[in-house]
Parts: sequence; C-alpha cells; structure tokens
Amino acid sequence: MTLTSGLSEAAQKEEEELTLRIAALEVKKQELTSGLFHVQQTMRSLQSRIAQIKNETAPISCLPSDVLEIIFDESRRFRRPLPIEVQLSHVCRRWRQVALNTPSLWNTLRVPILHRESAIKAYLYRCNQCPLSVHLGPQLSDRRIMDVITSVLIPRIGQFRELILDTQDRQELYSLLCHLVNTAAPCLQRLKITSSDPARGQGSYPPIEIFKQGAPLLSDVRLSALPITLPQAAVSTLHFDPLPGPVIPLPRSHLLSIITPVASSLTVLYLKGFVSGFHEEPGSAPVVLPALRELVVHGHAMIHGFNVFRNISAPSLRFFTLCSLKRQALSPIHKFMTRTSPDQFRSLRSLHYIDCEMDDDLDIYLPHATSGLTHLSVSLGSHTHLMRLLSNSDKQAALHRTKPLWPRLRTLTFHVASPWSQDRDDVESDEEDELPPAIALLLDVIQLRKTVGTELELLRLEGPHARAFHDELTLALIKSQLQVNIDVLPGLSPDNDSQLLSSGDWAYSGLFYGSQYRTHLYRKMQSGSHGQHHLHWGSVPRGPGSSLSP
Repeated sequence: MTLTSGLSEAAQKEEEELTLRIAALEVKKQELTSGLFHVQQTMRSLQSRIAQIKNETAPISCLPSDVLEIIFDESRRFRRPLPIEVQLSHVCRRWRQVALNTPSLWNTLRVPILHRESAIKAYLYRCNQCPLSVHLGPQLSDRRIMDVITSVLIPRIGQFRELILDTQDRQELYSLLCHLVNTAAPCLQRLKITSSDPARGQGSYPPIEIFKQGAPLLSDVRLSALPITLPQAAVSTLHFDPLPGPVIPLPRSHLLSIITPVASSLTVLYLKGFVSGFHEEPGSAPVVLPALRELVVHGHAMIHGFNVFRNISAPSLRFFTLCSLKRQALSPIHKFMTRTSPDQFRSLRSLHYIDCEMDDDLDIYLPHATSGLTHLSVSLGSHTHLMRLLSNSDKQAALHRTKPLWPRLRTLTFHVASPWSQDRDDVESDEEDELPPAIALLLDVIQLRKTVGTELELLRLEGPHARAFHDELTLALIKSQLQVNIDVLPGLSPDNDSQLLSSGDWAYSGLFYGSQYRTHLYRKMQSGSHGQHHLHWGSVPRGPGSSLSP
C-alpha cells in the first residue's frame, strides 16, 4: 500500500501539480545556470579583450616580433624554478604566439629534472630542427625515463649541440653510454659525463668508445673517472672532474689515453679529478701539448702520487693555476719549473696559487724562472712567504739598482676566503694603530714596486670576505698616501671546486640544476617513511607556477 493511496483525490491532484511545477523550475534552473555560464564566459572574453587593448598600448607591445624574440632569448640566462620559456608563453596571447614560434626558446631539455614525457615531445616539436642542449640525470633509474631517452631523444642526437650525462652511479652511466656507441653527433660541441656516487659504482669498467660514427665539432669535454674513448675531433678544452671521489681515481694510463689523441689541439686542461700515479712507467716520455695555454691542477690530482710534468709537457703555457696543493705536492712543481726554465715556461704570464701550502724552499729561482709574469694570485693566509720574497728582492733591487724580480708584474690578486675582522681584540689600546701584518706586508709590496719602477696597475680582491679586507686596506692606503687601482669581486670561496667554473660557463648551469635536484632527492628521502624512498618521475616541485603546462 503506497503512502499516497490514502490521500483524497484533491490532494493527489495538488501533489501532481506541484511535482510538475518543480520539474519546470528544474528546467528553468538548468537554463539559468547555462545562461550564467554563458554570461561569465562572455564577461571573461570581454575582459580579455579589454586587457588585450591595454596591452597593445604598452611600449613593449610596439616592439617587432623579431626584437621580442631576441629579448626572450636573452632572458633565458636567468635561472628560475620554472623554465622561463613556459612563463613567457603564459603572459599574453601575443607573447605566447611569439614564444611558440621561437624554436631557440625550446631547445633545452633537462630530464627528469624539469621535463616529463609530454613536455619533452612538446619541446622537440616546438624547437623544430634547432640545435639541442640536453641534460640527462641525475636520477635515471625509472624505466620510463630510459624508454623515453632511447626512443625519443637518442634518435634526435644529430641535433645535440650540448650534452650533459650526470648520473647517481657508474653502472647507470655505463648503461646510458652504451646507447651512444654506434651513433653520430654531427652538431655536438660540448660534452660532460659525470657520476657522483662511488658506493654504487665499485669495480673497474672497460673503456668505452662513444660516437663511433663521428662528432667532428666536439671542442669542449668534461669527464669523470670513467675510461672514455673520444671520437676523432679537435678538442680544445678538457676537464677531469673530482667525482666520484678519491676511492675511484682515474688510472694514469686511461688519463693519457684520453689526452694523447687530442694533444695537438688542446688549449685548456683542468686536472681537478683524482688520478692514480703509482703505476707510472719508468722512463716514459710526457705527452707534449704544443697548443696548451691554460693549465689548472687541483690537489685532488696529486694525492695518489700522480706527477703532472712527468706526464705532460706544455711549452707554450700562459696561465697556470694551482689549487689546494699541499707543500709536498707543490715543491716538485716549483723545482721542475726552475730546472726547465726558460724552455718550458718562457710564455707564462699568469700564475695563481689558490689555497696552497707554500713550500719552504721557494726562493729567488722561481721568480727568475718565470720572469715574464704579469699577473700573480695568492690566497690570504698563504701569502706571507711569497710576498716577503717579492718585497725583499725589490729592496735589494732598489739598493743595488739591479733588475727586480718579475719586472713585468702589473696585477696582483688576493683571495680572501676566511673572515677578516676589523675589530682586533687581541691587541692593547696603544697598539691599535698598528697595521695588521697582512696589510702592512701588502703596503710594502705596493711601495717597493713603485720604487723599483714596476708599479702595480691593479690589485684585485676576491672571495666572500674581500669587502671587509678592502675597507681596512683603503684606510691604510690613505694613511700611507699610496694609490693603487682596486677591484673587489665578492663571491664564494675560490677554493671550492665549483668556483673553478664561472657562472657564465656552460657547465655551470648543469651543476646548478643537478645540485638542486640532489638536494630535493635528499630531502625526499629524509621525509620518507620506513625506507620507502621511491621518487616518481615528474614529482619534483617546480615553484609556484608549476601548474602551467608547456
């Protein structure tokens, strides 16, 4: 028995009428909702048109599209959480149109740091045939990432102008390199291969030859401790990086096998990585690098017994940087320089000591062996012996009217990495007017250089504490009535490995994004529960605007 069966006929009729009215109101509600949506859409369209009209009156809207393309390209130099090309393409209709029609805006891919599979395909479509800059890593363990790399990116390797391979372990890197063996890279100019984690890369790996079908334009190569056979190319810049660390040094034989084929074209060589030198062949001749102009030797390369100048010869060297060398490693270099002068170092113009322990046997013979020097750099705290040698020799030259040491020296650089306190609490009140020893010694050098007729043209102060040192030095110069041009370059400590790269160096950007991504991975692991640290591809936050699609 239904509930309405007991109603009267009039009540049932009224119920039916009300039901029909409700149904009609529902229809009207839907019509009004649809109308409201249409009104809102129309309002948004009109508002968009108003904004477009206002935008057209803005000065930047008067710029031709080709000028706007240049501005967009220049803006890519600024590193942001979200790629600048995505931000530019979401400003207004015209900017998006210009951005999407500028292939060079979309030629940088960072996988998996910034780009998912859909974004990779969108970028490749928009860049058309524009040369590509590709950064792979540091986490490539996800099978989907490798599938995209092998099926989407590797077939476009003919467009690669710049390639960075930065993985978490050597096995992962070696697997990736196998895909590059039988390939050609006709546009490739810059290559960086590095692995950061020695714990998952123990054991030896056989040398692997990449780009067997050629990479004729390759000129700048940065390598980690993995034996790589490079293709025939006129490589001019070669870096050996410290990763993965001292427990996995690059064998000397592998180092020389990489250097030897490019010996005739090499102009810049950075030895920052760990090299095993205990198995040097007795009586073996060094590899001659006739075009080498710049050489950087880090203490990492020396701790396993590697001797630089027993293995390479650089008769045309002009810029020589020694970084973080201990006394026992620095002394043989000085002895070699004095013994082989003037044949080996007659072209040397810049000599830089960054955070080095100056050896006690440094004497007058080293300046004589490097008489053509015009620029000398030294770290504050390790400067005393060298500066005293220079000031004492200038005193003798002034007294006996003889030729001073380093007669062409015009630029002196001090690296101020440690805190420099102007408030010295360790002196009595009547001694407060005394100059700090470092300042006093530097003033002596400036005065004596002027006395012997080889006045300094520029004093450069670099490092995070350069400004404080500059302030006190300026006061001392005023009191001493001395003048010298001073440049202050505050920044991170130059003894940091990454600081051997300037921010304008192409590899610096990869180093920046790689370190940021590793920091994110570490925090992800720290916040993970019960050891479950699997990170899904594309889960990295990319800033407040990360919801924007390419």
